[in-house]
Amino acid sequence: MKKILILAANPTSTKHLSLDEEVREIKEALQLSKYREQFIIESNWAVRPDDIRRSILQFQPFK
Repeated sequence: MKKILILAANPTSTKHLSLDEEVREIKEALQLSKYREQFIIESNWAVRPDDIRRSILQFQPFK
């Protein structure tokens, strides 16, 4: 099983990004794939720099 961790943030000093739509498209594409059972996707929103390490340790995408 392969793990995909998506970390997203849209700083207030930048223009609006459609991160939720992009993640939805990724998930839909994987669901249509014949290999869909081989992936687990976890997404975290409004991630701050301190959250990155915590998210990686918690989800362990490299294992």
